[in-house]
Amino acid sequence: MKKNNNIELELRAEISSRQFASLLKKLKQQIKLISYTKRLSAMFLGKINKSNFDIRVRINSEKKSEMVVKKGGFHTHDRVESSQKINKGQFIGVVKIFSLFDFKSKITERENFVFDFGDNIYLTMVKAGNIFYAEIEKMSNEKEKEKEKEKLLKIFSNLNLNFIKDKKVFNDLCNRLSTDTDWSFDCSEEHLKKLNNMLIAY
Repeated sequence: MKKNNNIELELRAEISSRQFASLLKKLKQQIKLISYTKRLSAMFLGKINKSNFDIRVRINSEKKSEMVVKKGGFHTHDRVESSQKINKGQFIGVVKIFSLFDFKSKITERENFVFDFGDNIYLTMVKAGNIFYAEIEKMSNEKEKEKEKEKLLKIFSNLNLNFIKDKKVFNDLCNRLSTDTDWSFDCSEEHLKKLNNMLIAY
């Protein structure tokens, strides 16, 4: 029976600008860089029947767009995830649909360097304004997620990265991203116009 790999294992570590530059240089020399993109996302965070949902409508500079739904604690490393490709012309319409949920929402832009570690493990170096962090992820399933998590932890350890496991530390990072680089979105005509203008670059 085919395994249902619908659990996204994801570990994150915040790093300094100096660490970012040093690690990026090291990775480019040793690991395959599979993409560099800028990504624009509309994020919607809220609850349905006591379950946390993280919904994202996003497009990157390679003109690939999709909507992604993640279910589970916002700070956890093993959320259930499902995604669906959309086209650029559907981006604003999908954003309008998810805005009807009245979730907390914001617009984000990130620069992403994605490295392929093999075995469907991907490490992304992320630049968000003056904030830098690394994310390592792999899709897994309920039976194998703990074993697969150990693989991700080993890679982080080898790179001298400490993943954020404390909820307060994670929330602090999210709050600084929201304050310093992102902007709140209310689906008003003004905000839709601003988002449309940003979308032109993608």
